[in-house]
Amino acid sequence: MTIETIAQRIRTQLEELSAFTATPGNGVTRFPFTQEARKASDYLKTRMEEVGLTVRMDNSGSVIGRLEGQVPDTVMIGSHLDSVQFGGAYDGIAGVVCAIEAVRQMAESNEKPFYSIEVIATNDEEGSRFKSGLFTGKVMDAQLTVEDIQRYKDADGVSVYAAMKEYGLNPDEIANHKRTDIKAFIEVHIEQGPILEAEQKDIGVVDIIVGIKRALVTVNGRADHIGTMPMNMRMDAVEAATKVIANIGDRSRQYPLAVATVGNLNVAPNIVNIIPSQVTYTVDFRGTTQDEIDAQYKGMLEDLQAVTVRFHMSFDVAETLNVIPVELSKDFRSYIKESCTKRGYSNMNIVSGAGHDAQVFGARMPAAMIFVPSIGGRSHCPEENTDARTLAMASNVAYDTLLRICAEKRL
Repeated sequence: MTIETIAQRIRTQLEELSAFTATPGNGVTRFPFTQEARKASDYLKTRMEEVGLTVRMDNSGSVIGRLEGQVPDTVMIGSHLDSVQFGGAYDGIAGVVCAIEAVRQMAESNEKPFYSIEVIATNDEEGSRFKSGLFTGKVMDAQLTVEDIQRYKDADGVSVYAAMKEYGLNPDEIANHKRTDIKAFIEVHIEQGPILEAEQKDIGVVDIIVGIKRALVTVNGRADHIGTMPMNMRMDAVEAATKVIANIGDRSRQYPLAVATVGNLNVAPNIVNIIPSQVTYTVDFRGTTQDEIDAQYKGMLEDLQAVTVRFHMSFDVAETLNVIPVELSKDFRSYIKESCTKRGYSNMNIVSGAGHDAQVFGARMPAAMIFVPSIGGRSHCPEENTDARTLAMASNVAYDTLLRICAEKRL
């Protein structure tokens, strides 16, 4: 099978999948448990069945196609089907399509692999709707409770619990679907940054995925008239919150590979002549070591405590995501590099500054990530783009890696 054939198939599938969006003409918006997610899932189910896989949807809302091996122990390969709002047509979903094409080569060889192979399109990796994320991986590790999914809600007040039920899943069984048969995980993904393109490399071999701590912060003040309440008696939630937020970026800059972002902020009552009574914001801390993530988080809590005491106010913090930095399998990294050398693909080692499904799986099993360049370094925007040829290269490397894992029989 030529690389041009694989590239054309990948290109066609991604173009067709990009139509499943809630914002036509303004990027891809495909939130979990929506009609767009359902249409994309149905499309992927058909493509997996064409390859000869046995396909199902699990209780997290992910789509899984299985190629039965000689043993039931499973090697999983894939990425996510959801997107951010007004995102691109490659983030996550390109890795699913590359996985399908890698396993197509295995299926067409008519040789039964040693391990069973599953292609997965995970659900709610981004966390854009419910401000959490990495949902499928957490469900498969039984990390979530019914109380958790009742607590996480979208902008309209719809909980994960209610959304699952509406989608035809069983939220009351959220903790009953732990997978113990999965022995390894591989993910192909666009880089989402500028490094591979700048270095003119075809493939990125990911060494480590940063850890992420994400929280929803609420600062509680009091609504009063803006003209009659003296400054020394105000309980202004915006003033208090912004004093804390202003320190978040500078604190993060103390650590070379750390980043921190306040990505969503809401003010109540949000009226021009009323002192704000409440501010809620999301904050996302990332770093390559847990110590630098914890230091940033602790610093924000200390700032919140100090400013709310000063203004006689209160605050609440709810952690919505907490995943540790994960070093990926050294053996798998060597398999990827060997494949690149054999096929003549240029490559380099790289750190992933974005969170991925592979880090949830990689915390408890051997895992690998194969990056491909993002044109212009763009991602999470309609302009996101990646050459289908490099995606085909990544699919070939994934195929080689699967074969090597099955040959080694050491999981």
